[in-house]
Amino acid sequence: MLFNLFFALLLPWIAGIYLIKNDLKLFLLVAPFAALVAVIFDVLGFHFGFWQIDPKYDTEPIAALPMYLGIYPILAGFLFLAMERIRFYHTVILLFFTLLTTVIEGIGVAIHLVHYANGWTIYWTFVSYLVAYLVCYVYYMLLKRYAEL
Repeated sequence: MLFNLFFALLLPWIAGIYLIKNDLKLFLLVAPFAALVAVIFDVLGFHFGFWQIDPKYDTEPIAALPMYLGIYPILAGFLFLAMERIRFYHTVILLFFTLLTTVIEGIGVAIHLVHYANGWTIYWTFVSYLVAYLVCYVYYMLLKRYAEL
């Protein structure tokens, strides 16, 4: 669990300081929603037996808690900060962050922190992150329209 705490919570929050300094409003609006989306996707994945995360607990999402509060909201914050700051196609930025998140999880699979089952593969992981980021993107676009980011 110390590994999860360091690499999925502490390290992302160190990088997240940049987000907070550069666009606190965007971060405060996007990060909680991204964490919620991550929890929903992960709980469904645990329920259907698609993956497990070490260390194993009776309540499986406990091992993923550092990810819900760290890496997922921080990456989503960087995704939407990039969309705000970089004048480039949002689709390309979104695909880049989807690939980046998938690679990070792929490292987790390679070091046996994440275990797939029931036909789940790294390709389905890419699809699930893409869908999750698309859900967050719709939320981001609603924020831009109604909250004046």
